[in-house]
Amino acid sequence: MTKRSFCCTAAVAAFAALASAQAPVPVAPPGGRGVTGPIAAPAGGLGGGRFKIYDPGAISRGLTAYTANCASCHGATARGTKTAPDLIRSSITMHDTDGVQIGDTVKGAAHEGAAKLSLSSEQFYDVAAYIHSRVIESSGRGQVHTADVLVGDAKAGEAFFNGAGRCKTCHSVTGDLKGIGAKYDAPALQERVVMPPRTAGKGMPANAIQATVTPATGPPVKGALLRVTDFDVIIRLADGTQKSWTRNHGVPKVETADSLQAHYDIMTTLKDSDMHNVTAYLAGVK
Repeated sequence: MTKRSFCCTAAVAAFAALASAQAPVPVAPPGGRGVTGPIAAPAGGLGGGRFKIYDPGAISRGLTAYTANCASCHGATARGTKTAPDLIRSSITMHDTDGVQIGDTVKGAAHEGAAKLSLSSEQFYDVAAYIHSRVIESSGRGQVHTADVLVGDAKAGEAFFNGAGRCKTCHSVTGDLKGIGAKYDAPALQERVVMPPRTAGKGMPANAIQATVTPATGPPVKGALLRVTDFDVIIRLADGTQKSWTRNHGVPKVETADSLQAHYDIMTTLKDSDMHNVTAYLAGVK
């Protein structure tokens, strides 16, 4: 299992323990990056430019970096999951200045002990830009307009979908993606383009990491992976029931396959233009 798909309880504890932390002295954003638009007055006496308006380019880069490194634990829109906290309402986010406090928390001993992320200060700045944009949207002080998302070239998106992006290897606009443009609004569609959620379904969760467990004796057993450690493995079978084994020196053997791995892999090469182009293309698939 990769670090990106590993949701860590220690990281949750780290955020919870720092919920009431005071904000350090604000510093300038890395790389001398500026902002576009006004900076609203902080609410509730909080420092650090709580409602700062970030450059759309930083927000877009931040969405890509957040999805690749954080979404599997904190959710596609940073609202948290059963295993990781809501970052929109986090005190750390409220006290954050340009990714400094968020970065310090992620690089802290508790978080690194569970999930070590190799992000630069510039990437933390971009991730913070995305998270803060979600705070503004959630607070009602701003909203995402369809025109702000559908800025790509649909024809170029179709070419990328069928060519360099290799999207058609797993998907089809006449099959699993049929009518997808009518199912989701533009912001939700773009998030699903970048990283489809692991949603719970009946029996097998959709997009679950699949595991094949080979005991010391008996045939292999396949199911959706719920947990695997050096000491045990738990899977969910097709009928919805769970099965577990204790492990000793790698026995039983566990092999995994992630249907979302291609989405993780493409994050290292995906350009903002490609993301916007594919979104525009799929938005027209009615």
